[in-house]
Amino acid sequence: MNDNNNNERKTKKVTKQDYNLYALISALLATILLFTLSILSITGEDREYSENENRYLASKPVISFSAIKDGRFMQDADSYISDQFVFRDSLISTRTKIDVFFGKREINGVYIGKHHFLFEKPAAYNEERIEKTAKTMNELRGNNKKLNHYVAIAPNASEILSNYLPMNAPSQNQTDQIKRFYANLNGFKCIDLCTPLKEAKEPEKLYYKTDHHWTADAANIAFNEIASALKLDSKAYKYKNLAVTNSFQGTLASSSGIFSAKDTIYIPAVAPEVPYTVTYVNENKVTRSVYDEKKLSEKSKYDVFFGGNFSEVIIESESKSDKVLMVIKDSYANSLLPMLIPYYKKIVIVDPRYYTENIQHTIEKENVADILWLYNANTFLNDTSISEKFS
Repeated sequence: MNDNNNNERKTKKVTKQDYNLYALISALLATILLFTLSILSITGEDREYSENENRYLASKPVISFSAIKDGRFMQDADSYISDQFVFRDSLISTRTKIDVFFGKREINGVYIGKHHFLFEKPAAYNEERIEKTAKTMNELRGNNKKLNHYVAIAPNASEILSNYLPMNAPSQNQTDQIKRFYANLNGFKCIDLCTPLKEAKEPEKLYYKTDHHWTADAANIAFNEIASALKLDSKAYKYKNLAVTNSFQGTLASSSGIFSAKDTIYIPAVAPEVPYTVTYVNENKVTRSVYDEKKLSEKSKYDVFFGGNFSEVIIESESKSDKVLMVIKDSYANSLLPMLIPYYKKIVIVDPRYYTENIQHTIEKENVADILWLYNANTFLNDTSISEKFS
């Protein structure tokens, strides 16, 4: 009996020693792994830009006495190691999958919806901001009473595809928000895009699953509404959507880390074709197409339209018309603008977010006849550049 007790005590003793050894080995291996990864992160080639996160990464901090004294160096060093950490993209992807598995449905302001749809968190209606924007637009219209003034604000996917949103996701009634803003305008032809988009037979085709932009299908619907308001003969030209890539993963995928779907980008081809040139004013560049094919091999494939967003772009065509249209816009307009080219001798495109010139001077210089404001609701409701740049 005593022999059995002694054997049990020896077994327990050995087990405890083994446990301590395993714990020591595990701690040592974890330390070596962490040290190795840190060394690889520091000595490896730095990445300037993360395509998956769609942002610039922290660069190596500069050592200085003042930076060390006020703590900036340690903060910058921490950001640098975090951004340049080896296997960062894989670790972020794994963390995101774990979050989604455990039921998280909002990541970095992106709602994770049904059927792989990702949604930009809808903007709230800021009364003060909207009043400033409306005041600026009314003043610009008042200074140009002889011109025709139009505004078209498009709803976002959260409004049209609300049944795809995650359960109990906080949302906004963008239809009411847009109507509320339109009521602040004087002398504008306000174009309703909410109704025709809501009446579309296949609403799931109106927005990208991985990006906040609308698709060619939605742009076609919006074009017909805008053409009617501007009294353009929409039947004069035929448009066919051509697929240019089926591997698009947009800003919402980048922001959330959810890459479970890929989108197809279509561009409109017009017949009969009307020759035109495109001038990027500040860049002093002239091209013969609004499409930049090189962007299709990059992360931001939606930039195939115009190559991205610029402060001022002028399109001059061989249209039969002698009228000049100014479009004040955000990036939603980029996929629709090609359909307007045959109808105007010249289209002056202004993006207030980047524009630094005098808008009244540009209107007079280019002899503008029609002004169209074309935005999506989220960008417009969050915008401060209109009142800051055009007042």
